[in-house]
Amino acid sequence: MITMSEKRDYSILLKKDGTFYVGQCLEIPQARGQGNTKAEAIEDTKKAIKICKSYLESKKII
Repeated sequence: MITMSEKRDYSILLKKDGTFYVGQCLEIPQARGQGNTKAEAIEDTKKAIKICKSYLESKKII
C-alpha cells in the first residue's frame, strides 16, 4: 500500500515487462507508471496517481 498526503491508501500492482517494470494503481486504473527498477516504477506510478487525482477532482469525478 502507498500512502499519499491525503492519508488515503492506494494499491500499486507491479509487473515486469521485458527489461522494465510497470505499475498500475488498482483504485485509479488510469494511473500507470514505469521504470527500470521496481522503485522507479513505484515513484512514477505515485506521480501518475497525483496527476489523475488532480484531474478527477477538477472534474468532480472523485
